[in-house]
Amino acid sequence: MKLFEPTDIGPLELKNRLVMTAMSTRLAGPRGEVTDRLTEYYAVRAAGGVGMVTVEEASIHPQLPHVPNALGVYGNHLLPGLRNLTGRIHDAGARASLQIGLYFRQAVNGFPRFAASADAPDCGPGCMQLTPDEIHYLTGLFVDAAIRTREAGFDAVEIHACHGCILSEFLSPYWNRRTDEYGGDCSGRFRFALEILEGIRRSLGSGYPVIYRISGSEFHQGGFTPEDGIALSCALEKRGVTAINVSGGLGHINHISIPPSDVSRGILLPLAQGIKSAVKVPIICGNSLTPEMAERATTEGQTDLVGLGRPLIADPEWPVKVREGRAREIRACIRCNQGCFGGLRDLKTPGLTCLYNPAAGRELERTLHPAGVKRKVAVIGGGPAGCEAARVARLRGHDVLLIEEEGRLGGQFNLAALPPKKDDFTKLAEFYTHELPRLGVEVRLNTEATPELIETLVVDAIIVATGSRPVVPRMPGSHLLHVTTAHDVLAGKVTIGKSPVVVIGGGATGLETADYLSERGLDVTVIEMLDAPGRDMMPGIGVREALLARLDAKKVRILTGHRAMAIEPDAVVASDRPLKGGGNEIRISARSVVFGLGNRAEETMSRLEPAFCCRNLLCGVGDCRFPGNAMNAIHAAYDLAATL
Repeated sequence: MKLFEPTDIGPLELKNRLVMTAMSTRLAGPRGEVTDRLTEYYAVRAAGGVGMVTVEEASIHPQLPHVPNALGVYGNHLLPGLRNLTGRIHDAGARASLQIGLYFRQAVNGFPRFAASADAPDCGPGCMQLTPDEIHYLTGLFVDAAIRTREAGFDAVEIHACHGCILSEFLSPYWNRRTDEYGGDCSGRFRFALEILEGIRRSLGSGYPVIYRISGSEFHQGGFTPEDGIALSCALEKRGVTAINVSGGLGHINHISIPPSDVSRGILLPLAQGIKSAVKVPIICGNSLTPEMAERATTEGQTDLVGLGRPLIADPEWPVKVREGRAREIRACIRCNQGCFGGLRDLKTPGLTCLYNPAAGRELERTLHPAGVKRKVAVIGGGPAGCEAARVARLRGHDVLLIEEEGRLGGQFNLAALPPKKDDFTKLAEFYTHELPRLGVEVRLNTEATPELIETLVVDAIIVATGSRPVVPRMPGSHLLHVTTAHDVLAGKVTIGKSPVVVIGGGATGLETADYLSERGLDVTVIEMLDAPGRDMMPGIGVREALLARLDAKKVRILTGHRAMAIEPDAVVASDRPLKGGGNEIRISARSVVFGLGNRAEETMSRLEPAFCCRNLLCGVGDCRFPGNAMNAIHAAYDLAATL
């Protein structure tokens, strides 16, 4: 495979064409120092067979980390930790690069906000425009950080110049409204980025590899265009750049930089190919490519090297599994953005992780050890939690039987893959369907776990992971024939063919069901008690935003601050007093009504407990205990099975 041919980035030889791209983790210390957790995270990915690991963006100023617990390279006191990090990466067989960058527009640690232009979008009151003297000061910080990068043992430095960082603000006409020498046409907008490269070359010479990560396009009206991407790449090449890493998007505005599942895979490859045709330096491009897409992209000359970010978070062994012909064993990224991007947004979490790789970012804490006592374990339920519990228990040496009532694994995640733009979610069920038999888990499908069956099992422990069932509230008219649940609609048990449709519930379940129904040309209204739709979906990671944009484009009406009070044969009655009703009531025409109010726990534990009363261990995990999201269920299942 061409992916695994050795290649060069300037004087730097790589063992293959796979590069781990930079993605922040929040695993560093409070002042940007390297921690054992961060070191282990990167060492595991280096050991997975990638040619080069690009360590996340490191702050060049002590008071300007782009996220809390961001890595730092702003002072010499950070060098010992960084040297240890590069040593671990090298010992694992990979080259090491460090990305350096700076964000300013975001309010961080109370530091005043600066921008390329004070009147640019999203700047708001109090955001100051950088003066030329301040730009020169920042250029010096970039150069000093690059010098420390080399001193720390990194084989290359990457300059972050996309995704809404300060350099991308200067490069983009969307952000840059300046009229001085740092604004206007390309020569002005490119000046800051080029001066940084020139300063690094003066300090480090022509031999040290310098990579620029740029946008091939911002995919936004008035933003950085593909023509800008080519022009910038040519200008960088003339000033001695070693390689160009092609990304895209306009930060938080369109989420193409960390695209959720509604964005087509490979969207950046045509941009990379255009830049590659204009320059001679190597091109890096990724965007969550599958192994087949990655091989084709290098073979057909769209890119020289393939960048892997989230795929290596989900499965650090992606490279070695592909090289050895074991691609079916890959835990493929489903682009849900919940654990990776969400781990940066949700400050209540300890940092980056992955929805169905619980060890990601927790490599030190979640190391599996062989069980001291080998048990026979039965897992009841083949949803995400049950599958993960079975996988981990088997890896620890237990004999595992998994019993699933349906004819396939995946549980409600199979339904989650049915709304528009969520095809990626099928990969979770595909992984477990292949992986569990490969590990030696006995899987019995189409089997109901009755008390009678439980009594016949010769096992030492039972893990109940039977999930949850839809909530159907008691309200007048809920029994009518034209009323159903989101679960039954998505499962194909009920076909909605009559408009208008009212979906009761504006959380993730209701909104995705509305998306599914409106895709079929139905007129849909959503009723939500809270003040905004999708409150149970994490904001800022692209998933909620993309879903709401689709619903708006399809003219789905979302009525917030209202409670459904009664269902009539041709309407739903809703009140603007959502606590208990009253106030102003309206009638919304409805020939079909769908409950999308989430789920409640199955009562399997209490039903099975008498049959298991004399056994050693009975425990529940996932939605059958506390209905929540798939990530919480999978992580809880991992932790349970890891101690069984």
